Amino acid sequence: MSQSLSRRSFLKYAGSGAVSLAAALLTGVSGAALTPCYEGEPALLDGKAAVELLGYAPAPELDSTLVYLSVENLSARPLAVGASYLQSRGLDSRNALYSLGTGLTALCDGRQVRVGSFAAPLYGENAADASAFTLNLSAGRGAMLHCFCETPADWQTLELIYQPDFAAGQTVHFVVRRDADEVHLGVVPATLAEVGSVVDL
Repeated sequence: MSQSLSRRSFLKYAGSGAVSLAAALLTGVSGAALTPCYEGEPALLDGKAAVELLGYAPAPELDSTLVYLSVENLSARPLAVGASYLQSRGLDSRNALYSLGTGLTALCDGRQVRVGSFAAPLYGENAADASAFTLNLSAGRGAMLHCFCETPADWQTLELIYQPDFAAGQTVHFVVRRDADEVHLGVVPATLAEVGSVVDL
């Protein structure tokens, strides 16, 4: 059964604090591009995955903005959707953060900025999809792609160009608007805040 994540479900999930895993781990630590997609406009990549912009959350302690994408595997085979969140536990610098993940380009107000990413399973029952290095998303499952974009405090528009290895050179272009796409995450549970080694980035 498909477990795609709607914006409504995302906000509910975020309210529980579970989607704050990225912040908990890190606060101390070619085809032609498609028409730009905005929040709530899913894009289909190579018939294998549906990708959707869910919103963003500020990460001022990292001088970053976190952009959340959902990725749903529509194929019958596992897809390697990106660096596993397990890798983020070993980060010890901002350079390491921005070198994590592949297939993403970020533009902030028209200028290219550094971006790093990792993928986390949406639900605990498919956490086994995450190896130490890559999230191999099994058929019909969903993942959350956490994209860290290095942004100034006064940014207005972020553009993400996503070109995963599984999509045969296809790209999808997402536009994030500061005034429209912010999501408000819940309080991070202590158990999440304690995950991994806390490193002052």
